[in-house]
Amino acid sequence: MFEWWHWMVLGLCLAMAELAVPAFFLIWFGIGALLVGLVLLAAPETGIAVQLLLWAATSTVLVIVWFRYLKPATVSAVGSSTAHVTGEVGILV
Repeated sequence: MFEWWHWMVLGLCLAMAELAVPAFFLIWFGIGALLVGLVLLAAPETGIAVQLLLWAATSTVLVIVWFRYLKPATVSAVGSSTAHVTGEVGILV
């Protein structure tokens, strides 16, 4: 049985692992784990199946929201994303 602090530690570890992975993907699973930890603080008798389902559901929703609504907002007015200039050389004027 996972305690609330197990989920908090998992969430923080996943958030810190995001620093090593340039994909900006693990953060959503970390936030999902933190949310499950908060739910367990409010309802400590939650079973492990419900905890895992809640983690999977919140992580999935956060990933979908990121890729569908928030990430397209990073496209500039010119039509190119800032991700396309990685590795390019430029002159600062």
